[in-house]
Amino acid sequence: MTNAAEQPGLGDLFRRGRDEARQIGEEFAGIAEDMRQLARSEVELAKAEVREQIQIVTRAAIYGAIAAVVALIALGLAFITLRDVLDLWMPTWAASLISTGVALLVAAIVGWLAYSRFKRVSMVPKKTMSSVKEDVLWAKDQLRSSATLSTSGTR
Repeated sequence: MTNAAEQPGLGDLFRRGRDEARQIGEEFAGIAEDMRQLARSEVELAKAEVREQIQIVTRAAIYGAIAAVVALIALGLAFITLRDVLDLWMPTWAASLISTGVALLVAAIVGWLAYSRFKRVSMVPKKTMSSVKEDVLWAKDQLRSSATLSTSGTR
């Protein structure tokens, strides 16, 4: 026979249940705070990544603009020289036509190179997106383990 004093009363059961509920609530609050901190960190990472990409694009644009100005001056002089050389063997109009064709070909090649460089730039923070996916998996795992602890503790 068991003694009635040894068995927990209804009040004890309620207190124990209240304490377990409080512990579960604290665990969820801790997880929520961790998730808030993670979200803030991810936002900061995304901002830093976007700033980095903007700096790369800005530098590329500045170098490209300087190169374009110098190249335009040099190409103008080169095509005038080409026309003058060709003018020694053919009519002026033909020499001008050939040098203009060469200029258009050079412009097309350089334009294609610039296009291929700018195509590599990504304004989407890929590292941050990957990190956020990992964080979501972590949060789900934390919620699952907390739910498992809370259900196993009440049995």
